[in-house]
Amino acid sequence: MLIMGQLHRRFLPLQQLKNSLSSLVHNPLSILSNPYTAWTSLLAMFGALFADALGKGYLGVLGVAGLLFIYGIWDELRKTNIYQHDAIPLPVVINIANPASSQNALNCLFNIIEKDHRYRNHRKHLAQYLTLEASDLVFDYSGDIHNLEMLKDFLKITRHNLERLKGKTPKNTTLYLAYIGPASVGILVGTMLGTDSVKIFQYSKSSDSYYEAINIQDRRLKETISAFEKFQISRQPDSPSQPRLTVAIDVAAHKIKLNDLSIKTYGDLIYMASQSNGTIQASEDWLQYCQEIFTVLNSAQQSYDEIRLIYSMPVALAVALGCALQNYWKIMLTNYDSTNNTYRDLMLMNDLRYFF
Repeated sequence: MLIMGQLHRRFLPLQQLKNSLSSLVHNPLSILSNPYTAWTSLLAMFGALFADALGKGYLGVLGVAGLLFIYGIWDELRKTNIYQHDAIPLPVVINIANPASSQNALNCLFNIIEKDHRYRNHRKHLAQYLTLEASDLVFDYSGDIHNLEMLKDFLKITRHNLERLKGKTPKNTTLYLAYIGPASVGILVGTMLGTDSVKIFQYSKSSDSYYEAINIQDRRLKETISAFEKFQISRQPDSPSQPRLTVAIDVAAHKIKLNDLSIKTYGDLIYMASQSNGTIQASEDWLQYCQEIFTVLNSAQQSYDEIRLIYSMPVALAVALGCALQNYWKIMLTNYDSTNNTYRDLMLMNDLRYFF
């Protein structure tokens, strides 16, 4: 009994084993496509010729071939179990009006995932076991982000398709997200993800690749804090004096222009300047940045009728901020308009509702 219990924990739970066996029965070609079983016929044929040349019997060759075939079936059961019962990584790329290659981003995510031996040939196995092709994992929007109706429709359709994708995968599947686009729409993308299990990846120009920046599975995302470590915060004036507030978040190499007329004339101002005086390093605790921003906005929305966000931040942080904020508060998102050197309003977050 002790040995059986160890085997049960080491290999497959009984019900999952039955389900995996049933899947193989309905899809026997997957057994033949397994590399171990595929080698069985070659071993049997050439091994038999070799044994015949040496004047030896075939039983040894057939025995080895049989063991290899059995191992191939076990390997196929293991992979079927992973892709039908375990929580798996699901790479997703969302590109908003950006010329960068979505396919390159997807390849980077697959490379990261396939470093784990459990997910070797992950792209192939997603297609084989879940009928998910690479084209199902990329969402491109090439229109004008200020065409709000088109942008809203794209976000709603994307959310619907993400739910469909997750419906094909086992429970607790983790999205590996590479977002390409402006921070403003990145915040909106975050609202569609909520607090699902998501790992957000940030692009590194120096290595032309992506690295994991934030894991939304961490419950600290929406925790308010009392001590600020990542930002220096200044307020003008010291207490609320107008119904509207600008929150300027400066956490990148490109600094916010606080003398911009659209900031000066809007209302009160809270300026959050990164203490590092630059962009966030890969090794830092990105969630801490998100917590501090969320804490400021959560407090501000209780005192102001409307908040306007100005930001210079990595897009991974923007997505995480959207995950924390959702779309309940009246917060105006903006984009920097380089043509007119000013901050242009995009849309209110609470104007977006994910239903048709």
